Amino acid sequence: MKLTTNKEPQALKSNLTKGDASSAVESRALIKPTKVRLPVRLFAFTLTVITLSWFFEGWREIQREPGLISCAYLFFGIVLTALLLTVQGYWIYIEEKSTGKLVRKVKLFDKIEAKLSAKAQPGKRNSL
Repeated sequence: MKLTTNKEPQALKSNLTKGDASSAVESRALIKPTKVRLPVRLFAFTLTVITLSWFFEGWREIQREPGLISCAYLFFGIVLTALLLTVQGYWIYIEEKSTGKLVRKVKLFDKIEAKLSAKAQPGKRNSL
């Protein structure tokens, strides 16, 4: 019994791109490669490690004795770690998109990019 279908894999996964530079040229993303400077990356990575340690410390404190401070450590550790990882993921996405190596499209990151580019060009209005 064969469980495969006659559909092409690309048709099943419509949010995937070819990963070549031609798709980036068509979308005008290859005009200027976007890079995040190393000090900014290191700062964000350091903050991520700190907030992740808050998560583990909050979890240990809740296991020992639940309280307001331990819950605050856990809550802010989770929220800030997730936020910083999202920012770093966005940076990677934009860099891959600008160089034409994007493999998978992420709607959230595309919406963020559209909003940021609309703010960067105040004379032009984009409807979202």
